[in-house]
Amino acid sequence: TDEIMHQDIIPLYAADIQDQLKKQFAYLSGGRGGDGCPVITFPDYPAFSEIPEKEFQNVLTYLTSIP
Repeated sequence: TDEIMHQDIIPLYAADIQDQLKKQFAYLSGGRGGDGCPVITFPDYPAFSEIPEKEFQNVLTYLTSIP
């Protein structure tokens, strides 16, 4: 089973994870996919493999919760 998908989602606010968002290892580019869903962009980030899993989850949870 996918452990991430089965966790309880706690609402996150940008102010709560601002340091993580400033790293810009993932962001909403403003584009939309064919189904109308927002596109999350993962630019080249030299230390991507060093991002802690919790930090990665926080940023993706936040980005996917923006209406």
